[in-house]
Parts: sequence; C-alpha cells; structure tokens
Amino acid sequence: MHKSCPWHYARAQCHGTTNARAMGSSLLYICQNALGDIVTTLPSIHFLKQSHPHFTLDVCVNEDLADIFAADPNVDRTICAPAERFDAAPGNGTLANVEQVQGFRSNYEIIIDSMCVGQTARLVELLRPAKAIGIGFAETVHAYDLPLSLSRWRTWSVGDRTAVDCFGDLVQILNQEFTGGEPVLYVSQEARHEGKVWVDSRNRTGNLVVAFNPGAGHPMKRWPMSHYLETARVLRGEGFAPLFIFGPKETELYAAYGDQIEKMGGFVYRSDNYRIQLLAGILCQCALLLTNDCAVMHVGAAVGCRVLAIFGPSNSRIWFPYSTPRNQVIERDVPCRRACRNGCELLPCLAEIPPAEVLTKLRTML
Repeated sequence: MHKSCPWHYARAQCHGTTNARAMGSSLLYICQNALGDIVTTLPSIHFLKQSHPHFTLDVCVNEDLADIFAADPNVDRTICAPAERFDAAPGNGTLANVEQVQGFRSNYEIIIDSMCVGQTARLVELLRPAKAIGIGFAETVHAYDLPLSLSRWRTWSVGDRTAVDCFGDLVQILNQEFTGGEPVLYVSQEARHEGKVWVDSRNRTGNLVVAFNPGAGHPMKRWPMSHYLETARVLRGEGFAPLFIFGPKETELYAAYGDQIEKMGGFVYRSDNYRIQLLAGILCQCALLLTNDCAVMHVGAAVGCRVLAIFGPSNSRIWFPYSTPRNQVIERDVPCRRACRNGCELLPCLAEIPPAEVLTKLRTML
C-alpha cells in the first residue's frame, strides 16, 4: 500500500457473472458518510444495478459502515476507505496517478459522487471516468461533467420530497426512469441466525420483543429517556419483552440507565462498533422498534421491522421514506421547530409528546 495515497482498499466482495465482467463496463457509487444517509441512497444504488445489469457496480464507503453492503446482491465490490477520506477538509496526501488507488478499477464508465467534498472530487478526477456525476457545489463542480444544479439540490430544504428522491436526482441525470422507492437493507443468513440466537438467549420469557432506541447522533433529536423507560415498563407489564439498543455514541446514556433497564426486566444490546449486519439480524427478531430519528431508525425500517419514529426538530417528510401504516411517525409541529440552529434547552417538539400517546400508537401497531 502506498502511504502517500489517501484512498486505500481494505476489503472487496465480488459477486455477479463472468458475462457481466466481460462486458467491460463498470460503475462506481461514492457513498455518504453517515449510516442513515447511506440507507436512503440504497434505492439509487439498487436501481443502478438493475437498470445496468451488465455493468459491475462498486461502492466506495467509510470502512466503519461497509457492513451495510455485506449481503447486498446488487453490489459487486465494496471498497472501504478511512473515515477521514470523506471529510470536507482537504487531505494531506496527494495521488500521482490512478494506479496508486488500490481496489478501484482503472476504467470506470460512470462515477456518481453523492458526497461531493474535496477528497471525493479529487478521487473522481484521478479515476477519469467517461461520465462523472455530482452536485454542483462551487468547490467541487469542476470534477463533474454532469453536475446536478444547485437550484435543484436546494429544493431539499423545502421538505416536499424524501431523502431518497433528493439523492435520486443524481441517478436521474443518468436515467430518467428512476422514480424512488423504499430502502431495502439485505441481511445475510448468518446475521439473521446470529440475531435470533442473541435474542433467544436473553429473552427468557419468550414474549414478543419490542426494541427501544433512545439515542440519536444529536441530543436535540432524543425523546426524554424517562419517557422511554415509562413506556417500556408499561409494555413489560402487558407481556412484551423490552430490548434497549445503545450504539457507539450512547456510552454515557447506557452507563446512566443500564441498571434501571435490567431491573425492570428488560435487556440491552450495546455495541462499541458498527456491526450493522448483527444489529439488522436482531431487529429482524423484534415485533416493533420505537426510536428517535437516527441511523437505527433507518436500519430497522429497511430490514422490515415495523417502526414507530419520534421526530423532534428534523423533518419527517424528508427523513422518513418508509411505507405507512406499517411504519408511523409521532411529531409536534411547534412554531420553533426546525429553526433551532444553536441548540434548544426546552425541546417542546419532543417534550410535548407524552408516553400515553406513544403507548396508544404502539398498541395499534402491535
């Protein structure tokens, strides 16, 4: 591996037929750098493969999140890169030529860059595809011969379309037939089995499991933990088994409440890394997931677990592209909602949602 190279190949998974490879055409999709965002780009990625069945389709993704593609039949190769390669800040290394980029193919027909930061634009320039598609930001537009106009991209904030549709605009530049769709995250048989074994070994009652995800990447998106605990206690009394999920960013939350959860008869899945396949396998064993707007929400819905999502300042019309009534949202459209840029101590958009309302909705979904 060349130390001067800011991109490197950590793992490749190759599927598909010899005939597809013989065609000699290949496509690279550069992924977003957040798990929830990647889930909302899955319809785009899957459409690309299905509309170009003779192409090989590679994805470039943050190595911490690459597990999302471990069982995806639409992806021929997963190219893992360090997280800092997706940062907006310029990198320290430089690349002299494409040959130094290990794991990427040397003759991509098409590259779609959904990230569009300096590092990814530099990669596009080095790989020199026949067609390069990205968002027309001033800092990176030079790398794309088919840029998405900023006027189109900025309609995102209006909230009339989902994130699936907005990322799908990049694909529509290539193929107007893309019409969106619901994200699907493929779960391996091994992960499904591991998830079942994990749940069965802890759910000693054998009752239906309801998962609770009290965390979120931003604290402003978190429904109060006291409300989650109250809701779980009631459902425990009604014969359900509460499972609480804590990810890498919820260490402090788990430390503060883990004992209370166990004392009420619940159990905990805690992970210090992004084992997305195992999390997906566990959620496949759950009757329902109660969650904030976060990555776990997207994973749960994309693997087919019913989801009740509690939204605070973020816009569910954008960030909840999942079918109803199977999946549902509870939210309050308070006057200050989505205007809080520097933090909010009162969080009326969340505080005004009582456990009793959530329980009523949960009972209709269970």
